[in-house]
Amino acid sequence: FSGFDSEYGVPGHHHHEEEEPPLPGEEEEEEFVRIDLEQTRVDLAGEYDLDSSFLRGIRFRAAVNDYEHTEIEGAETGTIYDVQGTDGRIELRHAKLGVMEGAFGLQYRREDFAAIGDEAFLPKSDSESFSLFLFEEFALSDTWILQASARYEDQSISGADLVEKYDEGAFGASLGAVWRASDDIRVSANLAVTERHPTTTELYADGAHVAADRYERGSVTLGNGILSKETSTNLDLTVHGDTTRWEWSITGFVNSVDDYILLRPTALELDGFQVFDFAQADVEFTGVEAEAMFEIVDKDDRHMHVRLFTDFVNAEEVSTGENLPRIPPQRFGLGLHGGWDNFDGSIDAIFADDQNDVAENELPTEGYTLLNASLSYTFPDSELMLMLRGSNLLDEDIRQHTSPLKDLVPLPGRSVHFGLRFEFLTLFF
Repeated sequence: FSGFDSEYGVPGHHHHEEEEPPLPGEEEEEEFVRIDLEQTRVDLAGEYDLDSSFLRGIRFRAAVNDYEHTEIEGAETGTIYDVQGTDGRIELRHAKLGVMEGAFGLQYRREDFAAIGDEAFLPKSDSESFSLFLFEEFALSDTWILQASARYEDQSISGADLVEKYDEGAFGASLGAVWRASDDIRVSANLAVTERHPTTTELYADGAHVAADRYERGSVTLGNGILSKETSTNLDLTVHGDTTRWEWSITGFVNSVDDYILLRPTALELDGFQVFDFAQADVEFTGVEAEAMFEIVDKDDRHMHVRLFTDFVNAEEVSTGENLPRIPPQRFGLGLHGGWDNFDGSIDAIFADDQNDVAENELPTEGYTLLNASLSYTFPDSELMLMLRGSNLLDEDIRQHTSPLKDLVPLPGRSVHFGLRFEFLTLFF
């Protein structure tokens, strides 16, 4: 059982209380927008081993979620968003059949959404999905392993206020291989073809999404009808190495998506917000991710290692070559971590390039350097830890290109945290 209760302001958003301009010498009174959020969730999960000739075990989980948030403008209650959700999954693990072993199962999800108020940008809707899935692994030899999976999902979206309803099935499948070329080198490849349903927001949005600082319009709202399912074909290749002191991996991927659903920024403005329209286009993502770690010192009472990483992705529309919105820039990272007796410390830096490959009506984002450090001490024969952590030590103005609020709200500036942590175990009999 978990509960969450929070009230926070939405930076940069306020409404003017007075309809007429203030008189000379008077200040205009503002009503700032706040969010009052409550969530209650109950989760149940379990696993049971079986000893039948075919089934070896069953794993299940279920969840019930009650979520509500209210937009408060000054002292007035604005729009109320209410979401009631249920989610259940059962997975059955079967006995090994020759070189094949795996699992199959089903999953069910339901979400009832309601927005009450003049500024609701989504209509009331009920979403329901039912899925069947299968995963199998084939151990062909000591050096070769094949993996295969498949999933079918039926989804429906209904509601009394919906002009057009949605009820479709989607299919996905993947095939992968792992080859241990030597004791130190492992190569893996994966090919996946998947379909994705459009969401309620992508279909029916019509209004100001205050938390994201934009006005959103779905395809049905724009008169373009129900969006087609996305069809993604993704191929990735990874080479992983692990020697006495070095551990590294490099991954390259190409993802071609037909009817990709994107939120396209426009030059229009409504209710003081830039308008974003949901649309579809054939797109292609290409990218590289790489990481390496080197053990400088590895002793019983002390250790030290350095970590390097980088990642890069390019995303374009196939027909026009236009850049997709909100694509992260290339990043480089360097970190040093070490420990000596009861002390443990680290320092790491992330360098992000400028992002100038932007979509139409999207602003570029400057690069940044994010420097963090931490130091901790664990008292002998105790579970008590003393820790000191510093974030954004260079106090840079950091704006993440992937954030819809990046032009409005930067990441936090320099901060230092000091704390004590005590871990304990309580047994109930």
